[in-house]
Amino acid sequence: MTTTSRPPSAIPGPTDVFPRAALLLDMDGTLLDLAPRPDEVVVAPGLLDHLARLHAALGGAVAVVTGRRLDDVDRILHPLRLPAAAEHGAILRPIPDAPPRQGLLKPAPAAWRQAAEAFVAAHPGTLLEPKSAGFVLHYRLAPDRGAEAHALMRGFADSGQGFDLLRADHAWELRPGGVHKGVGVRALMAEPPFAGRFPIFVGDDVTDEDGIAAAVALGGQGFLVPDSFGTPAGVRAWIASLAEHAHAPAP
Repeated sequence: MTTTSRPPSAIPGPTDVFPRAALLLDMDGTLLDLAPRPDEVVVAPGLLDHLARLHAALGGAVAVVTGRRLDDVDRILHPLRLPAAAEHGAILRPIPDAPPRQGLLKPAPAAWRQAAEAFVAAHPGTLLEPKSAGFVLHYRLAPDRGAEAHALMRGFADSGQGFDLLRADHAWELRPGGVHKGVGVRALMAEPPFAGRFPIFVGDDVTDEDGIAAAVALGGQGFLVPDSFGTPAGVRAWIASLAEHAHAPAP
């Protein structure tokens, strides 16, 4: 697989970021360490303060671009509220206090969700994570069920009803076709406070490749965590180093 990530030596420093960059950051596996269950992630000490300082210094151009639901983003980062492209760009909120916008998404058939729920009930350790239109089937706590989970979800995606199947870390996600993080990046970068800035996207897995490609196509940069930062701790250390040099713009 060809990626657009850059070597560690090219990671932007303060002079590259301030004052004209826009930071577009994935959550799980990037800002946050992965957890056995999506609701068990932990926000590292200092992260919210560092993100808040960067948000102020960059005039609001710091966003979360994630496959998670927007409600989950706000709950996890509470009390910090950031711009976001949630559910792979299906839900857009360029301004933290503005109402989010949702595209016209075709929901997955109810029978699919029922079948996935039955699978989870029959296989302890698996977990169903609902989204606005699709859903995610997790098997991190039941790794021996990965092949069966894939077969079930692949059957849905191959039904010709306009849904794509994405592989994540010990999970398979079903999402409406044409929705991906590249859509979220492009949508954010077309609106204030992001428009006219230099996009820097950071993500950790294959679902972030589209976001990286979009950032690069817009003249910016994209980084995969394993290649450029090693771990989410490396990303957080980079964010902390930027926050040390952050100064809110003059009114």
